[in-house]
Amino acid sequence: MQNYVDIILIKYVIAIIVLGCIILAPAYIAVQTKKGKTDAMRIRLASWVFGWTIIGWLLALFWAIKK
Repeated sequence: MQNYVDIILIKYVIAIIVLGCIILAPAYIAVQTKKGKTDAMRIRLASWVFGWTIIGWLLALFWAIKK
């Protein structure tokens, strides 16, 4: 029974890490495309605050990719 609980816990931890990476992807892209510090900070803040909504995440992603 303990092994089953451990496996479920590991699955949840991996899911949280993957979702965190997906939500913070626009911030990473902004840094890689050499955005200014203020733009990168705004994109990072937008992805943290609005990243849980699909529309907010897509807007942050578009903003990070836009030159």
